[in-house]
Amino acid sequence: MNFIDSYAIMISEIQLAKELLTIQDPYYSSINKNIVDTGRVRGINIYRDHVNILIENDKENSNERTLNVKNKIESHLKKKLNISEITIDTTNFTGQRSEVSSLLKMSQADEGKKVSDKWNMDGHKLFWHLDRVEAWQRGERVAPLHIDMGISNGCNMGCTFCYGVIQNRAGFGTNQKKIYHMPTEAVKRTFKDAKEIGVRSIALIGEGENTLHPDFYEILDYGKKIDLDLSLATNGIKLDHSKLDVVLNSLKWFRINISAGTEETFMKIHRVPQMQRVLKNAAALSKRKKELNSKCTIGFQMVVTKDNMKDIVPLAKLGKECGVDYLVVKPCSDTYDNRLNAPHGEYIEILDTFKEAEAYSNQDYTVSIKWKKALNGGWKDYGSFGCHGTQFILGLSGTGNLFPCGHWFNERKDEFLMGNVVEKSFKEIWQSERYWEVQEKIRKHVNVNNDCESNCRQHYVNRFLAFDGKKSISSLQEDYKDHISKKPGHINFI
Repeated sequence: MNFIDSYAIMISEIQLAKELLTIQDPYYSSINKNIVDTGRVRGINIYRDHVNILIENDKENSNERTLNVKNKIESHLKKKLNISEITIDTTNFTGQRSEVSSLLKMSQADEGKKVSDKWNMDGHKLFWHLDRVEAWQRGERVAPLHIDMGISNGCNMGCTFCYGVIQNRAGFGTNQKKIYHMPTEAVKRTFKDAKEIGVRSIALIGEGENTLHPDFYEILDYGKKIDLDLSLATNGIKLDHSKLDVVLNSLKWFRINISAGTEETFMKIHRVPQMQRVLKNAAALSKRKKELNSKCTIGFQMVVTKDNMKDIVPLAKLGKECGVDYLVVKPCSDTYDNRLNAPHGEYIEILDTFKEAEAYSNQDYTVSIKWKKALNGGWKDYGSFGCHGTQFILGLSGTGNLFPCGHWFNERKDEFLMGNVVEKSFKEIWQSERYWEVQEKIRKHVNVNNDCESNCRQHYVNRFLAFDGKKSISSLQEDYKDHISKKPGHINFI
């Protein structure tokens, strides 16, 4: 199958979603929201030769009723759409794996060369941490592989897709007077504890803008001193050009979140007139990287919303001009109740735009589209498996609150707060019964499709654990030996 064929099949996903909405059946309408929600494709996986529609069993109705509904949907869709095979699966959203990933590997740049995802951004990193996976399989209380950590709680931007902004949290927007900064000693102690218990990387990627911390460069220096795999996600506004060497010598990767290719869109998305400053800072850091021959990876990240789709290609061009190593283009992670109105079902309609952006890739610069997340409709096909990814990736807020992930910073926070690293050491929290009680609750009592954000941080990890997690490590090593041998630029999480 070539890319054109797969393109046609993926387009049919949108057609399917629209057709599903037209089916008039009292029982079907009750489960309809599980498949298509406000234009969002849910529960539909595209295969090489057929379409798989996932419908959750209604335990209150008979199997005969379910079968009748299945037959009705199949008959309707085969008649309306030119699809040779349609499978209706009622096995709690597990069973078969989506082949979307296989289809999307066919994405090509303009010269017919496959765009290489040098950093495995459209996947997970567990293949290079199978020792930790094996411990998890044995039921051990494993240390997390990675922490997304904030050191400041607040930001000097007001991004439209930011949870802190839409939840009206203190310190977010442009009111920096209310920003809280974690005590520096607590930050350093957390770094040290994390390294001691086996955490393999920390990304300063918390809920706020961490460069605002008054001791930011001292903190980077400390991470370097203890040989911590440390990285940073930033809005790129605040960068001391006299400290560029500290940044490059301390970090494994430096990523600027910029979701616009024009100043007009920048103001609309980020709500501050700082685009030129951000680009200038990126160019300065890239230039200094070359001078030092630094191995620190510098990149842009774009969150695609309904307001910036036309800026994907312009930003791809700007990234190349600034000299950064990559631009990663990712779908918007929406809240469980769709407050961001993320365009999940619309990403499939801009495949040509994604391909055009990819065409800016060359040996020194990569445009990486998160294809799989962009085209899964926000749906998690391992739903009944729950969430196990939080055992491998944690979220630490700028106030020091430790949660299974960033989603819970403001949602049901009392249920999922594990402790606070300002009040108690990270090591103590990790060893506490409270930490493991929360992990158990996440695994058993959270519905990942109804309670969690779409396209979340743990998504790829969960898919791997759900579909491959029961295999022996030796089987995984054999099955994926070609993949494992191609070690990405960063084996820790980016």
